Amino acid sequence: MAVAEHPSRKVISVDVLGPYSSPQEQELLFGLRQTMEEKYDLGLKQNLLFWQKQPNWASYINNSEADYIITVGQEALEHIMRQQPKRPVIALMNTADSIESMRQNPHDDFYAITHEQPLLRYFALIKSLNIYQAQTATFFSQDNSQMKGRYESMARFFNLPYKSLIVKPRLQTQDAINQLINCCRIMLHDTDRIYPPGRSRKSLLYNSFRHRVIVIGNSPSMLQGGAMLALFSKPYTIGEQTAGLIYQIENGLVKERYQYPDKFVLDANRRIARLLGFSELTLGELIGQIEMLENVYYEMEQ
Repeated sequence: MAVAEHPSRKVISVDVLGPYSSPQEQELLFGLRQTMEEKYDLGLKQNLLFWQKQPNWASYINNSEADYIITVGQEALEHIMRQQPKRPVIALMNTADSIESMRQNPHDDFYAITHEQPLLRYFALIKSLNIYQAQTATFFSQDNSQMKGRYESMARFFNLPYKSLIVKPRLQTQDAINQLINCCRIMLHDTDRIYPPGRSRKSLLYNSFRHRVIVIGNSPSMLQGGAMLALFSKPYTIGEQTAGLIYQIENGLVKERYQYPDKFVLDANRRIARLLGFSELTLGELIGQIEMLENVYYEMEQ
């Protein structure tokens, strides 16, 4: 979509690759375009490509003269990485795991902003709840058990009781439920790597509530399924942050190539909170405490 002519405005052209058109992608791109125009005085010309519907997308990408490639979703990023593009790639809505992987093994001319929250933010939320001696659990499979160290380190920083639970996600969830209720008061579901949306996750959420386990999730849909709290970012704010990243790239000001969301939403299932004894939950106060604890962490890490 071309923007209206503006005599002094530089126009940035982007090829946007996603699986298909979705409301989330549209909201993200609206936030990107509006912020570029209103905050950075940059125009945006975008060409939308859908790898699920357009077999020739790779040929178009490889012959395009657009300034940037923007990928939406983890699979789009993986498709582009196999193409070896010769211009900057900005990956959006990819997983937090891929952010950590790219930080350890940087790729030339690749940038990324995930929609998933940093682990720090979840543990700051748990600390802010101030539940005496409540142990937190997260599920891992044998395939990703090496990730446990990041969680255990964050729990130690905040002096929080924590346990990593190894499960077989393709089997029935009863083993996972039994492990959870025998050790912990809080279940942290910060990523869909083990239990994505589906029957197993529904069972896990239902049984967690039955046993009065507090679930902290990563999306509004988890609140609907029985989580008490959820941390997430809206696509529009990811678009805003992307506009800032493009401005930084254009002006040689990039400090962090692989980013977590700057802005976030904390929401609650009030009915679940009330039944679990948190009828006085004040989200504004919790957000303030989370932001304060994040600042403390970064100051101590410098």
